[in-house]
Amino acid sequence: MINKKKILVIDDSTFSISLIRWMLNSAGVSNDFIYSTTDSLKAIRLLSQHRYDVVICDYNMNHHIDGALIFDEVKQRKLIARNTVFICVTGDSSVSVVTHFIELEPDDYLLKPFSSQEFINRIEIVIARKVVIAPLLSAMDNQDYQLVLNLCDDYRVSDPQYANYINRIYGDCLLRLKRHDEALAFYQKSCEETDSIWSEIGLGQTYQSLGDLDKAENIFKDILAKHPRQPVARQSLAGCMMIRDKLPDAIHEFNIAHKVNPANPHRELILANLYTALQQHDKAATGFQRFITKVEETSRYSYGVAMNTYVSLLLASLYTEVDKDHDELVSQAQYKIKDFSVKAEGDSVAEFNLLIGLGILAYINGDIKSALIVVHKLNTADKPVVDFYTELNITRLYGLCGIPDLYEKSVLRAQELCKNTNDDILMLSQVKMLDGAKHEIQQRLEEGKILTEKAQKKRQENAANQAIYYAHQAFQRVPFHYDNCRLIIELTALSTPSESQSETSVHERESVLKSCDWIYENDNRPTAEQKRRTHELFNLAIDKLNLKEQVHG
Repeated sequence: MINKKKILVIDDSTFSISLIRWMLNSAGVSNDFIYSTTDSLKAIRLLSQHRYDVVICDYNMNHHIDGALIFDEVKQRKLIARNTVFICVTGDSSVSVVTHFIELEPDDYLLKPFSSQEFINRIEIVIARKVVIAPLLSAMDNQDYQLVLNLCDDYRVSDPQYANYINRIYGDCLLRLKRHDEALAFYQKSCEETDSIWSEIGLGQTYQSLGDLDKAENIFKDILAKHPRQPVARQSLAGCMMIRDKLPDAIHEFNIAHKVNPANPHRELILANLYTALQQHDKAATGFQRFITKVEETSRYSYGVAMNTYVSLLLASLYTEVDKDHDELVSQAQYKIKDFSVKAEGDSVAEFNLLIGLGILAYINGDIKSALIVVHKLNTADKPVVDFYTELNITRLYGLCGIPDLYEKSVLRAQELCKNTNDDILMLSQVKMLDGAKHEIQQRLEEGKILTEKAQKKRQENAANQAIYYAHQAFQRVPFHYDNCRLIIELTALSTPSESQSETSVHERESVLKSCDWIYENDNRPTAEQKRRTHELFNLAIDKLNLKEQVHG
């Protein structure tokens, strides 16, 4: 069966390749049918350019793109035919590696060392199965789930030896078609007739889809009590907690799974999304960076996620009360954005994400004029195809700059992009991430309103130092509030606070003043006379700041 199959061997060890080649030769496979490479990127290129019947891939490649990522890339880009066999091999029998295989679901995996007979037998078994059920797998690829159900019924009769494998697919299709009552009956019967974990997980997932989260959680917890390293049950339990908005508990479950299998970049992304939803932006930035580093040079790489790494650092700076920590976070983000700009040159998608990042950076630095110029460019530019993370950052920029109509439209686009995510758990984490961003914007607007009212009140009480303190705090949250901008200009011009009560450096205050003047000048509510008088006060305030800088210089 195997002797006329075209085979690709991927392993960073030339010795291992030679050993596998010898085993294949012993089974009658000519060297003319055996291809090999020790390079991960070359392996992906070969798979994209040629058709192979069998792919034998080492898990522990000497490259950041390991066997797991090669297989993920194969699935993402559909680089192999449905009847092509993909088998992972590894010399690492640790729990983390075996658990990762459970999540990856290659056609089979082998632990080194293995005998020649075992190796050939396993390949032939998988080839036989895939040849038989190729039409079913093709229908799955085409998302024709009703056809899959019909084929499953046929295969149970014609090929009962594959019944367990076929039933897993059958139950999954019932859930995809949202035929929950049928799925419930199917999984309940399967649990009575077999002791397979997939039946129990399917039953839990059905209860989850029906909204009975108590039953679903109890099933997943029972599975984990017996099999604490079962990754699908752990992830499904975390999914229930996300639905309940118990995000810290969901993060706890994902972190347990991540300790068992730290190699899964997909989970890094989910965790980063959830940390973002909780406004723990420093942890989110770390997670996004790990994800981007891991998936670099694969189709999982996203300029939107990369820029979100740096935006997370900027957002983290808003939540620290220590000036040194704030400056360090902004400095890190600026450095990374600068480095990103070099790599982005000539790539329209990367340059578009760079523009968004520069707009948010300008906002964080108090340069609202530049931030609003970026908003105008985004609104008039020919937008390239964007992903969820790119649109999320557009939403943030519009919200931070106080442009409600553009903000609402961007939120709707982000919601639609969420729906295109082909992984339910990832999609749910993105929904929570978007909800968190919306809450964050609303929270800043409410805080800004309260601080503006405090500043105005202190101004009426002639407490100038306290008034400008609150006014600057309000500006950080709602810089587009024209009354507050006027107040900052007026107080700085008429009663510059003492150095001990100033919360910002002369340079930062000058930047804020210029933004305040620009915002007030471009708002259509003040009269021409009010604008003229405010601009005179602005010039006076700048002169006072320059004098102060000279004195302290």
